[in-house]
Amino acid sequence: MIDPVFLSREAVDHIHESSLRAFGGADGVRNETGLESALAQPMHEHFYRQADLFQIAAAYAYHIAENQPYIDGNKHTGLLCALNFLSLNGIPCARPVSEFYDAMIAIAEKRLDKAGSPRCFAAAAPS
Repeated sequence: MIDPVFLSREAVDHIHESSLRAFGGADGVRNETGLESALAQPMHEHFYRQADLFQIAAAYAYHIAENQPYIDGNKHTGLLCALNFLSLNGIPCARPVSEFYDAMIAIAEKRLDKAGSPRCFAAAAPS
């Protein structure tokens, strides 16, 4: 199995900044340790759980949204990181980003757990 391409911290910070420009919000990191933890989880999923690409993408979305490491824009950043991760690994998203809104709110409100979130990304992949 070929190792996936993971997002660098620089890439995630750039995605966050782009998200703030598009959707608004205050810039800055609230919890550096929480951000580092959120970015380590996708690698943990791959190396220790042999997760597929959708499970790894879901780890980006879930842990950034759950840890709330940025002052604003955590749900958008988590979602965009997940979609960018999939794209980097050859799986473009076939649905508009707005269709993920309910799933990201469900994660933030703890109605959707990490185990359930990969389904929304797999459903968005081209057939």
